Amino acid sequence: MVYGLISDVHGNLEALHSVLAALPRVERLLCLGDIVGYGPNPGECLDALRDRPNFTCVAGNHDLAAAGRYDLDWFNPAARAAILWTQEALSADQRSYLASLPMTAQASGALLVHGSLPEPMEYITGCREARRCFEATDAALCLVGHTHVAEHYRLRPGTRFCERLSLWSGGLISLKEGLRQIVNVGAVGQPRDGNPQASFGVWDTEAGVIEVRRVAYDVEAVQAKMRQAGLPRALAERLAWGR
Repeated sequence: MVYGLISDVHGNLEALHSVLAALPRVERLLCLGDIVGYGPNPGECLDALRDRPNFTCVAGNHDLAAAGRYDLDWFNPAARAAILWTQEALSADQRSYLASLPMTAQASGALLVHGSLPEPMEYITGCREARRCFEATDAALCLVGHTHVAEHYRLRPGTRFCERLSLWSGGLISLKEGLRQIVNVGAVGQPRDGNPQASFGVWDTEAGVIEVRRVAYDVEAVQAKMRQAGLPRALAERLAWGR
């Protein structure tokens, strides 16, 4: 089985189109949450994904917030303003779809969750949080998003020794038997690892590898849309920095 892996699209249609065009032929597309939020095309991104055959997505915090199912007090002022705008931009049917997304899912033995376990909306920003996630599941592979940082964590068999490896420019991950791993494929629509290119992954279960790839998109076009929509200026500016 060959899977496409995406996360944190955040209403960025130009980035999504570039990623989908760069994906090889995949049998199933897996999304680690946050289709909407921040960006100017939440409805278009949602429709472009949910209409695809063999599409699986777990809920992100922005998805749930846009559907009225997540407390906005958890968001900073810019993110909160973008969510309120997104709620108005989405149709009732689109909000209902977001509200129906599961908190976790599985694919070929891997666990899919937006942030971490045991709390799906927690962040994995280092080995301490990664160990908590490893301890909360017996899955050998956990696929996450949420931080907008492409990286992965490895736990050596029979130990608590955790390794953290950056995927800033992409990279190939070998899914060795007996080695437990957490893979964050980074963000399609708002990378925060210093690389402004959209990030995504390809998982080949037969070959036992995940490749994280980066692809350029028209950042200026998205920024212009965001300014025209009246979305917070800082959210548009950060796209050019990848921060």
